[in-house]
Amino acid sequence: MSGSEKRKFSGALAVCRELDLILPDSGAVRDAFAQAEAESQPWLFNHVMRSWLYGAKLAQRRGLTPDAELVAVAVLLHDLGLARGGAPDRRFEVVGADIGRAFALSHDMGERRAEAVWDSIALHTIASIAQHKGTDVACCQNGIACDYGGLGYHELSDDNKNVILSAYPRLDMKNMLTTCLCGIAKNHPNTTRDNFIADFGMKYIPGYSRASSVDFLHLAPFAE
Repeated sequence: MSGSEKRKFSGALAVCRELDLILPDSGAVRDAFAQAEAESQPWLFNHVMRSWLYGAKLAQRRGLTPDAELVAVAVLLHDLGLARGGAPDRRFEVVGADIGRAFALSHDMGERRAEAVWDSIALHTIASIAQHKGTDVACCQNGIACDYGGLGYHELSDDNKNVILSAYPRLDMKNMLTTCLCGIAKNHPNTTRDNFIADFGMKYIPGYSRASSVDFLHLAPFAE
């Protein structure tokens, strides 16, 4: 970590203290913070940071006790697949999950925790599965969903909201994220047709079409 990165991370820890949170300060978390900032545009990095803080506050309010280091690493790295523009052969969530698992293993977090990081990132856009995958995965998804769509936002105090948004403003996130997701729908459409990005493709990308699960079943090459 450079001197500038150390100052920025120290600033993040100061925000945590203002929120009455004690978040992990380990080499893995510091390196995840540095990698997320290095690869993300400012609006996306701020989303990652707000997601971490929202998730930690929601866990605190709900009496949940996740593996704080694991959650921090997963949430900080969860959108690197998005930052890299996705891939032609995998959903952007899987790109990020692969990065996260490799990161966890390289930081001696162990196989089990590395797989939990993979699950947390891969499932962060699928609440109906993530919420049943264990506390760590659920807590990651909670913070991300809070910043994306406001889920759980009403549980936070106005003071907490102001502290987080002052430290990490949204920077036109709704429009910036829409542009980013539309880029993936346009450039890698086959990775989006069965998931939430298809909604963006259908609304904004001329000629985009999504797969029908009904057609997939009834057009299958079987007699019955």
